[in-house]
Amino acid sequence: MATRPTFGQSFLNHHAGSIISDLNHAVVEIVANSWDAGAEVVQITWPSDSDDEVAFVDDGTGMTEEEFYERWNTLNYNRLEHQGAFAEFPSGKQKRARIAFGKNGIGRHAMFFFADSYYVITAKNNRYTHFLVSRASGDAPFDIAVVDRGETDHHGTRLSAVVERDLFSEDSLVDLIGSRFVADPEFRIFVNGRSVDLTDLEHLSEAGTVEVPNVGTLIIRRFDSQAAGRTSKQSGVAWWVTRRLVGMPTWEVFDGPLLDARTQTGKRFVYVVEADALKSSVKPDWSGFYTTPATLAARRAISEYVRNDLRDVMRDIRRERKLDALRANRDRLQELPQVAQEHVARFTEEILTRSPTITSRDLDNAVEVLANLEQSRAGYELLEKLASLAPTELDKLDEILEEWTVQDAKRVLDELRYRLDLISELESLVENHNTDELHDLQPLFERGLWIFGPAFESLSFTSNRTLSTVVREFFGSAVLEHPRNRPDFVALPDTSIGLYSRDSFDENNEVSGIEEIVIVELKRGGFTLTYKEKDQAISYARELRRSGKVGDRTKIVAHVLGSAIEPDSAQDLNEGNTRIIPRRYSDVLRQAHARTFHLIKALEGKNKVAVSDRELDEVINPAQQEMIFPSDTPGKR
Repeated sequence: MATRPTFGQSFLNHHAGSIISDLNHAVVEIVANSWDAGAEVVQITWPSDSDDEVAFVDDGTGMTEEEFYERWNTLNYNRLEHQGAFAEFPSGKQKRARIAFGKNGIGRHAMFFFADSYYVITAKNNRYTHFLVSRASGDAPFDIAVVDRGETDHHGTRLSAVVERDLFSEDSLVDLIGSRFVADPEFRIFVNGRSVDLTDLEHLSEAGTVEVPNVGTLIIRRFDSQAAGRTSKQSGVAWWVTRRLVGMPTWEVFDGPLLDARTQTGKRFVYVVEADALKSSVKPDWSGFYTTPATLAARRAISEYVRNDLRDVMRDIRRERKLDALRANRDRLQELPQVAQEHVARFTEEILTRSPTITSRDLDNAVEVLANLEQSRAGYELLEKLASLAPTELDKLDEILEEWTVQDAKRVLDELRYRLDLISELESLVENHNTDELHDLQPLFERGLWIFGPAFESLSFTSNRTLSTVVREFFGSAVLEHPRNRPDFVALPDTSIGLYSRDSFDENNEVSGIEEIVIVELKRGGFTLTYKEKDQAISYARELRRSGKVGDRTKIVAHVLGSAIEPDSAQDLNEGNTRIIPRRYSDVLRQAHARTFHLIKALEGKNKVAVSDRELDEVINPAQQEMIFPSDTPGKR
């Protein structure tokens, strides 16, 4: 005789999990079901005490009696198979596509958080059905009973129960659902008659503005839901135009995803961009924007803003993950020379910045692979070379090692070879009249800023794409397409301009603006510099200061390089904190040659050099960490 399994009293607890044990999840699931039903309005009655009624009422599609039984009685109901991936709107209401939250129907059990039984009134096709759903055991985990049926002119669903558990406050409810469903202003939620508006959520957001040339000012707000939700449908960047959502929130903003929407971090944040200036570019069905210069510029600017904002928000998370990855490979790192250790540490920082959602396992594996490569790169090659040395050469090597460590010698020789190769390559290009060759110069000078003086030995000078954009807009249509996809410098028919900046820090070692900007303007081979080129460089500096990106105290130094200089134009030009320096390529390269023969000075303090990477030093030298970076004085990063 065949038998059927029965359901224990705790079955639903295991089946639905946090949906019926966690108030946050329960509320979000119920509201998400209204979203999936194509509702425009959700009315929530929220009691202040237990033993009062809680109710969720929406104006969505509703269900027929047959649909209700099918969806409620089918455990692990497959919504995608039966209803598709998009929300179902009420008959006669044409809306743009709305991606549904639900997949397996577990969210329908959320009302069991409030009580062991609840009521459902759902209406569709001018008919309503009133159900009572109660927890059970044995043949079924819950029972469904029909309370009433009848005709109606309304559509939608009402869920209600007499609360048997303690609830949080009405304000906490507004914060919860507001932060999760803020992305779409057309989906309106009311709590005890109070509309949940963006203004109610200002305390949950960080606001900023983004100036987009030829477009206008965009307002952007970051909302942090803290505890990540179960779905990523309402996370990412949401674009609003006249308080209406354009498309769907997504982390795919411009040139690749900013975050993986499936991760906890990806589900945590939503950025709302108020972009009324793009109204003319919205598609008729509001599914997105037309591709225009204005929308491309806006998407690029917002992508850069969000990427930088996430980098700041996730700084502490990134540091802890970097430490964990380096600690996991500490034994391998300790076997490497300091230069190689710092290569690995910089690689770890870079991969976390570019791919913040990389898993810990993948990050550990990547660091391990790089550490092994750094280790093997020197090993077998060194044995092979030692075996080929003559006895006299081995004696000379022994004399060198008596005065130098291998690490010091390699550092100096590597740097010397790098600089000499760079100078040689520059010499082959600077006098070339071919414009395409000109565009190859800027990346080389970016790696050779040390040519201009000892101050540029620091790695703190980096290419600044934001400032380059200001100068690019100054020239307008005269700017060429970015050669080799390098948006961090400006290319003109006879000129290439690079902008590099160094951050300033306040007394707490936090970034407080830009300390110094270096402009490197390279003229085509054979070009003679005049006062006109110096005046033009002054104009760049003025434009940067007018843009608001640069403080009044920021030092701006512009090196304008050409093949020759008119005699009456050879003097530097100064204006406040701005200095324009005309230079001949030949003079710059002679100076570069001179500088390469002074590397010995860098070795005078070789025993005083500390590990430059704080996290690496914490892993390699944990005992010295507190001494080098006292806990009450954070080290500069």
